Amino acid sequence: MTDPTMLPATSPEAMPAALLALIAGHGPEVAGWLDAALAAPPPPGSPEFMRLFAVAGRKLGGTAPQGRPPGWPPARIARAALLAASVHAAAAEAPARLAAAFRRSDSAERAAILQSLMLLPDPARFADLAADACRSSVQPVFEAIACDNRFPAAHFAEPVFNQMVLKAVFTGAPLARVAGLAERTTAGLRRMAADFRDERRSSGRPVPADLDFLLDPGP
Repeated sequence: MTDPTMLPATSPEAMPAALLALIAGHGPEVAGWLDAALAAPPPPGSPEFMRLFAVAGRKLGGTAPQGRPPGWPPARIARAALLAASVHAAAAEAPARLAAAFRRSDSAERAAILQSLMLLPDPARFADLAADACRSSVQPVFEAIACDNRFPAAHFAEPVFNQMVLKAVFTGAPLARVAGLAERTTAGLRRMAADFRDERRSSGRPVPADLDFLLDPGP
């Protein structure tokens, strides 16, 4: 199954249908349920939205594969379709409503929201939500924004992106999975990595091998 964030550019109105097409092969009952939900999407964070978001996980099941995923599980695609439709319908209220949905979600649902941000209309509006998620102490939630996700490289300011990368090193999230890292690595980020390495050495602690991604100026 393809990675939906690599779908050809399409309009906000067409994105939910494009996502629905990716799970059409899971049977007419599932496709019909999702099509009906997309026809009149409730506002993000509303009780009905949260119910549908939870039901998507039960109807389609599946969790993100371990390591770098070759594609998205069906439940994540269904949730992305619900998010895209609901955020489009919410218009200017979308950032506040999506933040409310994020607060009311469990860890798996929060991960789905973060992984879907690039599929939402005008995704830059959700940079504050994504930056806040980088502070999460729940590793799968942090990795949902930091790993295999093009949103940080596309929309994070340099200080936020750099702090996310250093947290990835500290928590063991593989830097090879930080999308766009090569393009966003700056002299400032390398200095932060060098300071982190020196701090670890001076305290007698091991230096994570992933720091080579930042300290080696080569390809």
